[in-house]
Amino acid sequence: MLFKFLELEQKNNNIKNAEYYHTNNIVSSNENYIIEIESIPVGIYISDFLDIELDDLFFKFLKKQITISQNRGDVAGKLEIDKLQPCYKKYMKKVKEFNETGSRTMKNKDINYEFCNPLRSSIVTPSKPLYIKNEKDYIKYFKDIIKKIHKQLKSSFKLPKNYDKGFFDCFYNQLIINHRLRSASHFDKKNKFPYSSLMCFSANKELKESIISFVDYDVGFPMKSNKSLLIFDSCNIRHSNNEMKEELLKDRFSVVFYRK
Repeated sequence: MLFKFLELEQKNNNIKNAEYYHTNNIVSSNENYIIEIESIPVGIYISDFLDIELDDLFFKFLKKQITISQNRGDVAGKLEIDKLQPCYKKYMKKVKEFNETGSRTMKNKDINYEFCNPLRSSIVTPSKPLYIKNEKDYIKYFKDIIKKIHKQLKSSFKLPKNYDKGFFDCFYNQLIINHRLRSASHFDKKNKFPYSSLMCFSANKELKESIISFVDYDVGFPMKSNKSLLIFDSCNIRHSNNEMKEELLKDRFSVVFYRK
């Protein structure tokens, strides 16, 4: 597999966390890249990482995993009352403060939990009910993909010598499935390992690719549906999604593999 080196250059912009960003500076979807900052590798992009057919049952399975989450802060963008579910709207009169970016409410004496705009997503771990209930399907659809990503991860980055094994004896111990999500600018600060792996899936033949952008470097990576892989330091590189047509976004799933 041949790679080109892509040196990222810091750009000045006024984009804050929880705001949306769109770049027109998109790398070639026909090339593979080793991504560097000051000559230090911070990621890799593989255009055609997967070469398998995904049937309708795969996408039905993904859709079945989705729940509504209201705890993902900056990813969900600045909080908008009109986007909230009725059960959360009724608490807005009791909300007195927001976090620094305005994406999440803050606890107070009248309300003892925080929330943000609703997202269609689910966090999956090997020990939690969502995985246990659907283990056979996760093995069927994700085992080979995760093992292939793990092999690429080991060949590209230095993994800790000792770690508790996650999915299928591999390094990552969590994944998140997103549906219909255009993520706002954010870091993944709470991860215990910086290099997350991202793939995008769609049954819609019209959705050839979607773009994940590195906000502070004004560069985008075309994620071919059901094919491309992006591994990058998501803890220290702000990232978001380019704007896309709603009729295509509604058919898009993104899956992020990471370590907590």
